[in-house]
Amino acid sequence: MRKKTTISLSLLTGTILSSSLYAQDVGVDFDAAEVEEITITATRVERPVFSTPTAVSVVDRNNIQLYQPLSYADVLEGVPGVAIQGGSRRISEEPNVRGFLDNQVVIRLDGSRQNFDLAHRGRFFVDPDLVSRIEVVRGSASALYGSGALGGVISVETIGANDLLQDGETFGARAKIGYQSNGDELLTSFGVYGKSGPIDILGNFVYRQVFNDLEGGSGNPIVDTEDRLLNGLVNFGLNIGENSRLEIIADQYDNEGENPTAADSVSSPNTVVDRDTRERNLRLNYTYNDPDNQFIDFRVNAYYSDIDVTEARFVDDRLDISDFSSRGIDINNTSRFGSDGLSVALTYGFEWFEDDQSGTRDGVDRLQFPDAERSFTAVYAQAEIEILETLSIIPGIRYDDFAQDSDLGGERDNDAFTPRVAIGFSPTDWFYLWGSWAEAFRAPSLTELFNDGTHFAIPNGLGPNTLVLNQFVPTPDLLPEEAETLELGARVRFENETDDIRLQASATYFSSDIDNFVNQVVTFLDPTRPPQFVPPFGPTTFFGTTQSTNVDANISGFEAEAKFDSTYFSVSVSGFTLDGDDRTNNTGLGSIPQDSITFTLNGNIPNWGVRLGGRATIASAQRDVPDGSVETDGYETIDLFVSWVPKNLEGFSITAGIDNLFDEEFSVHPTVIEQPGRSFRITLSHRFGG
Repeated sequence: MRKKTTISLSLLTGTILSSSLYAQDVGVDFDAAEVEEITITATRVERPVFSTPTAVSVVDRNNIQLYQPLSYADVLEGVPGVAIQGGSRRISEEPNVRGFLDNQVVIRLDGSRQNFDLAHRGRFFVDPDLVSRIEVVRGSASALYGSGALGGVISVETIGANDLLQDGETFGARAKIGYQSNGDELLTSFGVYGKSGPIDILGNFVYRQVFNDLEGGSGNPIVDTEDRLLNGLVNFGLNIGENSRLEIIADQYDNEGENPTAADSVSSPNTVVDRDTRERNLRLNYTYNDPDNQFIDFRVNAYYSDIDVTEARFVDDRLDISDFSSRGIDINNTSRFGSDGLSVALTYGFEWFEDDQSGTRDGVDRLQFPDAERSFTAVYAQAEIEILETLSIIPGIRYDDFAQDSDLGGERDNDAFTPRVAIGFSPTDWFYLWGSWAEAFRAPSLTELFNDGTHFAIPNGLGPNTLVLNQFVPTPDLLPEEAETLELGARVRFENETDDIRLQASATYFSSDIDNFVNQVVTFLDPTRPPQFVPPFGPTTFFGTTQSTNVDANISGFEAEAKFDSTYFSVSVSGFTLDGDDRTNNTGLGSIPQDSITFTLNGNIPNWGVRLGGRATIASAQRDVPDGSVETDGYETIDLFVSWVPKNLEGFSITAGIDNLFDEEFSVHPTVIEQPGRSFRITLSHRFGG
């Protein structure tokens, strides 16, 4: 068990309690009603966040735009249990939810799975300016979302015409230009949108470019962080009668930059490549919901995506080409039964998806990213049982049958049952207590199973002309990860409509036991292969290996958040503390992020059209890691913003801010690359409609 440094359970609990006491001092009416925040991802059906027996957070468009985000690390800062790793290059950003990394978390874009998996190359391929909403569901979620949902689900929704049109408008346009001083980044965004009868359509184009290397808080450049991004989105909607709707969404993401082969690492001249990452997505969503028919609430999501990564290494003109494509369909329906005293919403569905990958190096097959494919077929069901509007019982189960195949390792067939049951109890409308037990699984990725060939070759520091040649070892018998998670949570909310003040607070404890946790082991000296010496003065080569193994692990932690709202200001605090143990080797886990707590203060001056505020994040050091693994220092950062909507300039708005005010030198565990230092940001936008 590791010793906590700056963040502790008592600190988080104390902060929540002090916020609650303050709210009571100003005379909150405990029986007042409040506007509900809604989640869809947690149960696949719209449900108030407050009375959902799941740890879930919602980030809306207004909050996304206030901090003029450079990256998803900016967007999701302060969400309990969440850290975005990968460093300051946006092309390398990957999620970390409760210590579960990368493809141990399901990412969905407008309902479609984002399964791309190429180590060190990131998983977010839509610009934040095109995002309308993000839901983060934390905890084992395979009962609804299948393989990969060990840590949870991040659901990203892109904008459509109906998100931007105001009441009475049938068409509109928006234009935005922004600048940030660190890296001399330029942002331009332009979109047009409208609706006519049953049709609505939006088209939006985003261009970003970092013209100079970013600078860290140390004052040193973060070498090879320049890039250029083009992201286009088209959203076509058709209302078919009163009860059904069809949406077709297409987007293309193109990022070019000169950065290391492992984009989340420190750059060196021998590893820099000219990288072009291009993703194309097509999504089709259909819904049918007749309010007079309680048995049919029908949804279909079908999608296709393709990602091409081209990397030309400068030092020797080596050319790597990687292709990853996904296609799938998810069909589900909700039928409702019962009366006010006892009601049941039964959701049941079918999902199929398939991924395939291929890679070449200088025109021949690349063992490090081998030709391989996998397919999943699943059925699932969940019942939401509501008793007397005070007790919720939500059992669910999913069955997945999956196959993985490569010419290098043969075919694997497997299956998995993943059950879940959650219970919520609300004795009053201001207090909610919940608990859940769930199982989850993740099938090993194609790369983890089948990659081969050279991982890296580096000088080993033992003398001139010596190096380590590290080889991948395929592991076709790697077992699927299996997690069993127990969660307990509580929420409170108070509101006084007369004084227009509100308080919400929540706390969650969880513990996950993981069997067959995939652990990548890098050995710099293979005892089975003696060093090779080339006489008389040639190089001495030491041989090492990189191999994935299964270990047993436990991750447990505590998350808490509270928010006080009034007409003129709001205050919020959120934080988490995690502990991870490799039970097989009796060490810490290298994936556990730093404990952190984030304070946010926003103020409103309605008569002037001004919003201003900031957030401060404090993170502890992370030292409880396996021998030889990355250790990370703690840090404190402050971001400020001010937004002005001039009343005499209709449609215009100006947002300015300072990110990392005190130029803190820091990184997000377990990434070694530094995060950007202080940056001044400003954005001017204009919209019109009619």
